[in-house]
Amino acid sequence: MVPNPAIGNTLMGYEPIVDRARKAIAMRITARGRAGAAADLTGLYNDFRTMWPEGSIPVLIRNEGNTLPSELVELESSRQVWIEVPVVLAESAEGADLISHLHRRGFVLVLGGRPSAALPGNLLPSFRMSIIDFAEDRRLRDTVVDRQRAHHRTIPYAQAGVKSIAMLKRSFDTGAVACIGWPFDDALQHAVPSDSNPDFGTITQLLSMIERDADASDLEKVIRRDAALAYRLLRYINSAAFGLTVEIQSFRHAVMMLGYERLKRWLLLMLMTASKDANMQPVMFASFRRGLFMENLVGEENEETMRDEVFILGVLSLLDKLFREPLPQLLEKLYVPDSIREALIARTGPYVPYLGIAESVEHPPDAQLADRIDNAFLSIEQCNRALVKAVTVREVAAA
Repeated sequence: MVPNPAIGNTLMGYEPIVDRARKAIAMRITARGRAGAAADLTGLYNDFRTMWPEGSIPVLIRNEGNTLPSELVELESSRQVWIEVPVVLAESAEGADLISHLHRRGFVLVLGGRPSAALPGNLLPSFRMSIIDFAEDRRLRDTVVDRQRAHHRTIPYAQAGVKSIAMLKRSFDTGAVACIGWPFDDALQHAVPSDSNPDFGTITQLLSMIERDADASDLEKVIRRDAALAYRLLRYINSAAFGLTVEIQSFRHAVMMLGYERLKRWLLLMLMTASKDANMQPVMFASFRRGLFMENLVGEENEETMRDEVFILGVLSLLDKLFREPLPQLLEKLYVPDSIREALIARTGPYVPYLGIAESVEHPPDAQLADRIDNAFLSIEQCNRALVKAVTVREVAAA
């Protein structure tokens, strides 16, 4: 692994940029140097340009502060890597010149904040979109007629600071194309389980059977009792994304072709997709992304069993919020290794440091992140590489 100086010295936290269809269209990564120092945006852009996988969703780099390094124009631009431009910079003559130069060089720019006055018309095409905080968006306080006019904003905009589904709906109704992050807690509070989704008890029973290495024919008998689960399993394994050239026509064959480890992962994801509420989709994928991050954080140098267990821990760590039941009560219905149970219920054991890091990177980096990385005997670069691998996974439905 070739070291990347900027990646190795930058604390990062991410927020998905979620569109009206409740899918992440980009990842906003807030960068901060250690001990409060400014991040090396030029180095970070160059690292991301080489690291970010082709075909994945773009990354928006947000550097704290009101400046951009002029050295950026010397780099090769990438359509996958966006730069958030502080609104203060856009309002200055010197900043406007730099923005125009970057735009001509092919850089994708996002305006961060609402200008105090209209920007020059020739500067507007430089921006892919703008980010406007809910509290600062005057159009949200306009009349219905004015709100209809708001759809014609020159630059598409994403809404930041959205803390509830009601605020989210108002933002989208007013013309926002996306929101920064997602009001997880409010979405969970108002979620209504759907009768058409697989049964929680069936899924947990199958997971326990897999842990006991039950015969595929016995798994088939349980799957057949849940029509929704059986349908989703067949649809998943027969999909083009799975890559099989043989059509699966029985549940037992599906189990055998999928393999127990992959089936277990799919079932864990199904636990997170128990609601038909569209507002729950970003919440559901967040749990899966957390599992991927923790698996990548542990790294391939550790045993496969350990990687599997921290993946499961990451996915299950939001289970109490999703089902609104205490974790001890939920885990009574589900067999998990003691290391996972201890981390979830008592916050003790060898996996707790990894869980703490996962929680810290799911928003702009806080003061605890550097200490948590150190306490896990990891480097900042290991953490950031794990983050990149996790957030570049596209949000494909489980079935």
